[in-house]
Amino acid sequence: MTDNIDIVVSTPEAAKRLQENFEEVLARVNGDLMSHTIQPDDPISVEAAVAFAERCIDHHMATFADDAPLQSLTGEMKQRFRKSIELQANAASPH
Repeated sequence: MTDNIDIVVSTPEAAKRLQENFEEVLARVNGDLMSHTIQPDDPISVEAAVAFAERCIDHHMATFADDAPLQSLTGEMKQRFRKSIELQANAASPH
């Protein structure tokens, strides 16, 4: 998986708005996650963090309900947060 997300919008203005809204949702979700604790060696805790992130994404995406291109990225955002949480838990877990 690359770090890039490919999506086509009709105008440069739409691209700018999409980028700004995407970054806003990411910032909000990351802010929410800062207050969430996780036990990296507990799979249930890791999965709970993933579920929390997914609920946060859904919650914050509702603010941008009229932005169809952004809405189309919901699944991708959830996958990326899952992967990030799992990688961080794995790195922090005592082996």
